[in-house]
Amino acid sequence: MHAYRLLDQLGAKAATNDIIAALVTALEDKDHHARGAACEALSQIGEKAATNDITAALITTLRDTDDIVRRKACTALGQIGEKAVTKDVITAVLRALGDTDNIVRSKACEALGQMREKAATNDVIAALITTLGDVDDYVRHRACIVLGQIGEKAVTKDVITAVLRALGDTDNIVRSKACEALGHMALKATTNDVTAALITALEDTDNIVRSKACEALGQMAVKATTNDVTAALITALGDTDDIVRRKACDVLNQMGEKAATKQVIAALLNKLGDVNEWVRRNACGALCRMGEKSATNDVIAALITALKNTDNIVKLEACIALGRMGEKAATSDVIAALMIALGNTDNIVGRKVCEVLGQMGEKAATKNVITAMLTALRDTDNIVKIKACEILGQIGEKAASNDVIAALMTALRDTDNIVRSKACEALGQIGEKAAINDVIAALMVALEDPDDIVKFEACVALGQMNEKAGTEEMIAALVIRLRDADWTLRRKACVVLGQMGAKAVTNDVIVALVNTLGDVNDEVRQNAYEALGRVSMKEPTNHLIDLLVDALEDANARKKACEALGRIGGRAATSSVINGLLCIQDYDGYRGLENILISAFSLSDIDSNTVSKLFNFWSREEWFVRNIPIEKIMEAYVCTKIAEWCPIIGLHSLRTACGVTIVGQRVIVYGNSNPITFDMPSCKLCDDLADVLANQSGSAFYLRTSSSNAVLPFKQSLSPVLYENEDNRQKTL
Repeated sequence: MHAYRLLDQLGAKAATNDIIAALVTALEDKDHHARGAACEALSQIGEKAATNDITAALITTLRDTDDIVRRKACTALGQIGEKAVTKDVITAVLRALGDTDNIVRSKACEALGQMREKAATNDVIAALITTLGDVDDYVRHRACIVLGQIGEKAVTKDVITAVLRALGDTDNIVRSKACEALGHMALKATTNDVTAALITALEDTDNIVRSKACEALGQMAVKATTNDVTAALITALGDTDDIVRRKACDVLNQMGEKAATKQVIAALLNKLGDVNEWVRRNACGALCRMGEKSATNDVIAALITALKNTDNIVKLEACIALGRMGEKAATSDVIAALMIALGNTDNIVGRKVCEVLGQMGEKAATKNVITAMLTALRDTDNIVKIKACEILGQIGEKAASNDVIAALMTALRDTDNIVRSKACEALGQIGEKAAINDVIAALMVALEDPDDIVKFEACVALGQMNEKAGTEEMIAALVIRLRDADWTLRRKACVVLGQMGAKAVTNDVIVALVNTLGDVNDEVRQNAYEALGRVSMKEPTNHLIDLLVDALEDANARKKACEALGRIGGRAATSSVINGLLCIQDYDGYRGLENILISAFSLSDIDSNTVSKLFNFWSREEWFVRNIPIEKIMEAYVCTKIAEWCPIIGLHSLRTACGVTIVGQRVIVYGNSNPITFDMPSCKLCDDLADVLANQSGSAFYLRTSSSNAVLPFKQSLSPVLYENEDNRQKTL
């Protein structure tokens, strides 16, 4: 037996096949203690014991002569859970509901509850309904619990009738469990009879029953919102038990605006002065849910009083309630009370007050809110000043008055670094309307602040003012920040300079951004490349282009470098740029290359080696060659006399379905528009082109001299099938 006790303690970890087999054998031991211990061990093993042999053995054990063994067998079947649910198991447990031992009957109920929906058969439900009439109190209340656990599948008219009958049970625990069961069945059990019975239960002599009746009505929530229910809950708000009063507040909270009658609101107001802190909290919470309907002078006055409560949660709930009332609550008295609450030592309350004042100011843009914030900015308490800055920032452009901007500029010189940073943040949120010379000058001073956060927020604020803030002095200050010790500030300075657009296109800016390309931080480098891509479109220098080509080797900055080169466009159409973009072999590089070649005035600066690489690339990625105008390619060939352009001309003709004829020293390209004529400076260029075209299937028809038959239909001449073999190509010499 001691071995079984040890197995009981080891539980599932000891569940080997040999041990489980030994436990099954032990269920037939002569010693009832050993049989009981084996049941306990199987309970600890749980689902791992859900084999046919074990369940069969436990079913047999349910008929054991010893009461304690039968109890433990029920417990074991329950612990095995849903995996043990077979028809035989359910039949055996139902039989145990009629056991002579009351604890066996209660354990049988528990087992059915643990089997959950799989046990929700008609036979089980009928048996549980019968068990609600058991002579033993504990058995009856376990039956109530199980009917609730089985859930919606158990909700039938008979079940509801039986549970309602249990609400009249002589035992208070049974009555409370009946309330719980009805709460679990809420979706289907919300009938007039049920709500009426729960209303009656609100007057039960037992406080637990009354609180459980409240909970059940709360679970039914909106469906149970009737005049009778709200009247009963108002009565419950005056209950002698604080838990009942608290639960009544909770239910009214869940019912929300549907319960927002004058009587309910008056009762909740009264509870704001309850002796119990949880009742006060929940009453405030319920008033929150009443919305604008509760925005009466009396309610607002009571909530102002609640803001002075010593309980932080009461103050928090009062803030939330005032916030939900909207513009109606934006009175001088409310704002004054909220400002006092701003000095609260509790951060959560302070943040909520800030949020509510911001909402009031944003919706109503009341002078009261803004005036209160201006007063707060002169407060000696740093937290109050910080919150005032945050609120003005939330209000945004609507707060953009001369007085507000002047007060925030003063706050930029505050002795507290957080106040200074929040003032920067607020000016940024006010945006372009704050972009006056004095503000910009003050923010530039803030860029020199000893505190990194202040400098960062000043930088952000200047960026939010867009191009209006782009003075020479400010740009110079941002350039200095590119060398700041704080990498986040260096990164932000890059971003802001990029946002300045044309105003930031100076040699100093470009040189500074180029130098930042060597920053030790990946993110700073990426933002520097991006900024260069924006500001360098006007005056790209060869030095800048070379640096961007070098940047292509940096995997973290490659994408931004490709974008920057693409934005520079035709000025970047050099051999080094093209080679660099081709070497990285990715889509960003190819897209940047396409932008450069399309926007280039001429392709004549590209050397023969690079032209060959372009041909190899375009042979693989034909889509990119189609967008390059044939005129540019022909002009590059004529100008440079580089023979490597010839196969590209042929490739372009094939990919764009064009025909090419050569008559003497004249090359004519036929496509979707009018023919384009090119007069070649020498016969050699024509001969070189003709030789290459002749080697590209069906791409040309070449005549040395004038002929009336000089031009073949280009669609025929392009057919790779028609001219599959070189011997069959039509070529007149």
